[in-house]
Amino acid sequence: MEIDYINGLKTDEIFGMSKYQSEIHRRLNNVKLNRIEYPNISKVPGVNKLVECFAYPFIVKKKIVRDNIKHITRQDLAFLLELVDLKKTIVTCHDIIPIAYYNTRNPIWKLNAKGLRKAEKIITVSEFSKKDISKYIKYPEDQIEIIPPAVDHNLYYPNRNRAALKKYRIEETEKVILYVGAEEPRKNIQLLINSFSKLKNKIPQVKLLKVGTPNYLGVREKLLEQIESLNLQKDIIFTGYVSERELAEIYNAVDLFVFPSLYEGFGIPPLEAMACGTPVITSNTSSLPEVVGDAAIVVDPYDADKLVEEMYQLLTDDGLKKEMIRKGLKRSKMFSWDESARKTLRVYKEL
Repeated sequence: MEIDYINGLKTDEIFGMSKYQSEIHRRLNNVKLNRIEYPNISKVPGVNKLVECFAYPFIVKKKIVRDNIKHITRQDLAFLLELVDLKKTIVTCHDIIPIAYYNTRNPIWKLNAKGLRKAEKIITVSEFSKKDISKYIKYPEDQIEIIPPAVDHNLYYPNRNRAALKKYRIEETEKVILYVGAEEPRKNIQLLINSFSKLKNKIPQVKLLKVGTPNYLGVREKLLEQIESLNLQKDIIFTGYVSERELAEIYNAVDLFVFPSLYEGFGIPPLEAMACGTPVITSNTSSLPEVVGDAAIVVDPYDADKLVEEMYQLLTDDGLKKEMIRKGLKRSKMFSWDESARKTLRVYKEL
């Protein structure tokens, strides 16, 4: 079986969507991928997006094979279905955040919505996302297949060691809270920083480590202004992008993982933290309760004081910490990339 794998930007960086794509498809035996991508031509924000919108449709049209199943691997490439005649098409739609959360009027996203409606099948990552796709896109639920992300347990497993923190000059005696992800407004990092500031009044020896790139225009500058106004310049550390292996080491080095997002289609980082034996606090919104079950502390992501309270409890109550670690390890093992690959192959065969 050969699949036209319409993947967008060619990149070696691993993040939520690219991780999902690579982990599933390296487990699909006897499936040949005709990768259709466009080159990373610029580090200047927006340039690659212009290539995606105006040149990529021509690349796709030229490189597709008529009888192949077409798999568009990201929802923000669904506009291709409006611009290129594609038959036997599956779209992986992780979420529809621009429509469901930001209420965007972006014309490209109007095209994406129309393109999604033309797909013969949609793969999504959670029951929550399935309901949103049905609600906002008006796409039939019986044509939406849920195939959740998972954790590579050969990489993310308990190997508790603080060595990864040395490069960030964090002392052995300091507690460390970790956040992994983007910096766009729905990620709610401003509230996390405010809560962290209040937590320092209770636990002075604590640091906040933020892993990930500044992917949203102007937000990093606002975060740095907020940090300076709270006099936390020495206590909040931005690592930038890290490799998968280093990320696993960081999960294993920290005391607590906090993920206060307002809206997620799924949310892989809480699962990865659990798999490494790190207790998790996350939001009680969108798909996150579906992801973590009873294996994490879930809080109202608008309640900064409640977040402070829960962080303090997990950092000071060893019994609670051990219980959440135990539950987290068990929960993370429920998500398997092998199972996700089997389900993906079944969708290909059905089409």
